[in-house]
Amino acid sequence: MAPTLYHYYWPVPITDESESMSSSQKLSWLEWLGILWIPVVMGLSVALIIFVVKTNSKACRDGLLVEQECHNVTSLLERQLTQTRQALQGTMDQATTCNKTVVTLSASLVKEKAWGQEQLTRGEKLQGEIETLKQQLQAALEEVKQLREGKEASSKERETSSVSSLKAPPGSVVVPVYLLLGLRALLA
Repeated sequence: MAPTLYHYYWPVPITDESESMSSSQKLSWLEWLGILWIPVVMGLSVALIIFVVKTNSKACRDGLLVEQECHNVTSLLERQLTQTRQALQGTMDQATTCNKTVVTLSASLVKEKAWGQEQLTRGEKLQGEIETLKQQLQAALEEVKQLREGKEASSKERETSSVSSLKAPPGSVVVPVYLLLGLRALLA
């Protein structure tokens, strides 16, 4: 339905009938021009509005697509950031565990070095004792040898004096056995 326009005119005094007719015809022509002009302006306005809406709706759709893509990328980056943080936390936990292990192993290494040094010192001390015992054993063997030689000389004298003295005295065998047993106990 076309819009109705109401125009208010000032009352025009009618002096001449012909003049009033021509002025009403002029007004009517202007009215027609105004009536025709309004739909043209309205049509152009509607066309402009439709064009703007379509342009804006395409831009809005493009904007919504871009916004959705940005949201998806943001979500992906947030997930990756969360995973990276978790991996970093796991790595930091492992580093802490490794550091504790290194401290424990360092302390154990220090203890082992001290124990090894103690064993080395003890071994050197035992080696010195073994050397001393070897020297004592050597001296005891020399003494036993001298005693044997002395006993053999005396036994030869006895042998000539008695026939029953052919056996070796029991004391000459016992001393070296005791010395060997003592040396064996010290080495073990």
